[in-house]
Amino acid sequence: MKEFLTATGLVDQAAIEALFLVLDETNLATGDVLFDYSDSMADKMYFLSQGQLAVYKKTGFQEKMQVIALLDPGTIVGEGGLLERHQRETRVTAIKESRLWCLTRTDFTAFQLQYPVSAGLFLEYILARVILRLEKTSGRLARIL
Repeated sequence: MKEFLTATGLVDQAAIEALFLVLDETNLATGDVLFDYSDSMADKMYFLSQGQLAVYKKTGFQEKMQVIALLDPGTIVGEGGLLERHQRETRVTAIKESRLWCLTRTDFTAFQLQYPVSAGLFLEYILARVILRLEKTSGRLARIL
């Protein structure tokens, strides 16, 4: 997990250690739901270290859902949980036994106060990942249309 944190652009070893210390391990069996639509406790983001997750979105047709992404190790998920008043709009389930590391909004806020430069680099990494995900999604949508 520390290697993943280093890959985010964090170079301050003290910051990496501080962030690593507040991460909680989460394990999911195949079929377990990590989070669901409208979860009221959308105050966490996760780093997938093992396994595979599926991201589902409602289609708008009755209660039908569509898989919109498959997430592999090294992926972040639920990054919106670091934002105030964020509400989940997807369901994420384990399609393989999975291990994740959880970062709460409260712990990230404390990290920002103690390591503002590292927190900025961390947020830049998250933004870059979100942009890449959006570009891939837009590309898939363009091929379908």
